Amino acid sequence: MTPRDQAQETEHGTQFKPEVKNVITLTLAFAKAVGKKQKDKADNLIVSPYNAMACLAMVASGADRETRAEMAKTLFGMDGAFLVAGVNAYAALNDEILKANKGQVELTTANGVWTNKDLVTLRQAFADGLKKTLGAEISAEDYADPATVKKINDWAAKNTNGLIKEVLKELHPDDAAVLASALYFKGQWTSKFDKSLTQDKVFKTDGAGASQTPTMHQDFEKGLSYQKGKDFEAVALTYGENKHTDKESKYPTMRIVLVRPTDTAVSARDWLAGQPSGKVPAWLDPWAFEQATGSVELPRLDIKQKHDLIPALEDMGITKAFHRGADFTKMVEAGGDKLYVSQVSHDVVFKTDEQGSEAAAVTTAVMTLECAFRPPVNVDVKLDRSFVFALQDIKTGAVLFVGAVNKPNNDMKPEKKKRKTKTISM
Repeated sequence: MTPRDQAQETEHGTQFKPEVKNVITLTLAFAKAVGKKQKDKADNLIVSPYNAMACLAMVASGADRETRAEMAKTLFGMDGAFLVAGVNAYAALNDEILKANKGQVELTTANGVWTNKDLVTLRQAFADGLKKTLGAEISAEDYADPATVKKINDWAAKNTNGLIKEVLKELHPDDAAVLASALYFKGQWTSKFDKSLTQDKVFKTDGAGASQTPTMHQDFEKGLSYQKGKDFEAVALTYGENKHTDKESKYPTMRIVLVRPTDTAVSARDWLAGQPSGKVPAWLDPWAFEQATGSVELPRLDIKQKHDLIPALEDMGITKAFHRGADFTKMVEAGGDKLYVSQVSHDVVFKTDEQGSEAAAVTTAVMTLECAFRPPVNVDVKLDRSFVFALQDIKTGAVLFVGAVNKPNNDMKPEKKKRKTKTISM
């Protein structure tokens, strides 16, 4: 199997590059899997599969055999033999997006790898590949020093403009490496909301009644992108300038799509989880929207979440990477057959106000070195008959005492025999 299926058309016939279609397909599958694993089904669901792909792509680059095959199929819809092509395509797409948005919005990505210098050494080919393709920062650290955790957390804070300040609480002696990816976005609305029109309005929460929340309002005499599907309504609001002069032309470079299921009995998360897999739905097709006039009411958003991604990724098809027996021999010089991914955390922040939106995501993967030990054997030894003993110095092996015990002490007393009793029947 080469790239994920070649049909890149949406319901409206729009063509997408294979790597773009792959990102969208993975995004929907990822959201469905993470949402399924959330304990509180009434909670928000905010994820950045695009960010997670970068971190997982780095991990996958160090995998081999079945571990590599699973990660390549889940992330890129490819055989393991084509993983490098998938990673390169994602990296090229990222560069294209960053370039296209430069000067219109703030959009940055960053990748980093921090190894435990006492346990592993990265293979040069692996390190060079991450530096060249994904611009990863790589360093060897002392994992026994709390400053290493602070260094990684400071990296996350720096690359998310302070929105995400802590991705790790601690590192353990058998942790061998930390791989992380960061994504930061800040954009101003092309058409800003008037703060004086913001009011506390009712927001109906799934299964929890209604509550009041600050809600922004804007009337659009033109320039509102709208789409009505068979089971939803959607509008798209843009970020970045939209101006045209004799000297320059600027067009919005980023947008947010806001979707409301038509059936009020259907929750947004259930509707999202029900989107067909393997397709680009019409509401994610920029060319499927029409221009409209009207108004939009949007609550201010200030959401922070942290997800454990391993259960969701296992549901999506990656299993071997998270257990002993994983194969990461392409990552380190020695011990790659004893490395496994013990943690994949996904921190996300999303904020929206009258000026625009700010968002950040950091995905962190911790590689742990499998300890070479056998589980303790369960025994039941009763020294209740003669036995031999030796008192020995461990360092030299010298025996100081030896003996065979048949009478443990001089105070032993013969066991009293139990008197037999007779039972007389009446």
